[in-house]
Amino acid sequence: MQFGIFDQLPRGTEQTSSTRYREFIDQCTIADTVGFDSVWMAEYHFNPRFSVMPSPLLVGAAVARSTSNICIGTAVNLLPLHHPVRLAEEVATLDIISGGRVLFGVGRGSNPEHYSGLSVDVDEARSRFLEGLQIVKASWSDKNLNHEGQYYYIQDLAVEPKPIQKPYPPIYVAANSVDTFPIVGELGHNILVTPLIIGTQGVVENLSVYRKSLEDNGHSLENVQIIPTLAACVSESRNKSREVLGASIDNYLSVLKSGQSRRSSRALELTSEVILNDYAIVGDPEECIDRIEQLKESMGCQGVLFWQNIGGLVPHEDLKRSMELFSNKVLPHFR
Repeated sequence: MQFGIFDQLPRGTEQTSSTRYREFIDQCTIADTVGFDSVWMAEYHFNPRFSVMPSPLLVGAAVARSTSNICIGTAVNLLPLHHPVRLAEEVATLDIISGGRVLFGVGRGSNPEHYSGLSVDVDEARSRFLEGLQIVKASWSDKNLNHEGQYYYIQDLAVEPKPIQKPYPPIYVAANSVDTFPIVGELGHNILVTPLIIGTQGVVENLSVYRKSLEDNGHSLENVQIIPTLAACVSESRNKSREVLGASIDNYLSVLKSGQSRRSSRALELTSEVILNDYAIVGDPEECIDRIEQLKESMGCQGVLFWQNIGGLVPHEDLKRSMELFSNKVLPHFR
């Protein structure tokens, strides 16, 4: 099992962006020290209470300079909002700076404000994503890039630098809508899922579609990873974990339900109790081990991302304590 930490960097009303970035980079350093395998950063725009991280690759460069071993992932870069050649250049640059530690997570995103704010037609999201991903991979693999598609015409372009990892960094695609799962399977890429968004049963059912699509398109399940993201806190007791995460989850839900995040009506059904019971890894080390084992059984996953600061309000010292407990009491069970 691989374990990572995930953050989209929400900013509470009493917080500053500079503090959030400083604490997050410090948490990445701690995660590297205590044995986490990866750190993942989301790309969001135009809603600071939900996220102040529009440029995860820039943050990734800072993380690369302050860590030695941990892999650096994007979960995700919103591919339709980028020129794919420029994105390929930047990801390759980060792969070089980090010594070959990049994990390239991509997706379409679901927030119309992202598209309107950056003057991209949201109805083109899927087609731009598929064409863009094709161009990114070719930019890394081909000596000279040639492409003629719906959105981009590229002729004999020498895209440099190339990533250290060959043929390119591992690719992970976020799948949180029913139609995306078979597409990821057809492409043969790793998959990122978020039970909080589509429900645990929704994830399980759609992973069956993903696996069938892999098989139908000649890809092996042994060559891909299924990685869910869940709120997480390892503490001395379940009550302590709930206390640590409670205010942060409430902040997340208040933004989600305000309409500013443009999420689905499913958000109205969520409560902190539902998240803690159904979409979290919380409790003492033994409880967290049991929960991770349940995820392995139900989803067939090869790793888990710990969404440690879901609403941005978990105190830095509590996050540090949770990571240390994970390292000392949970991680040895899976290694």
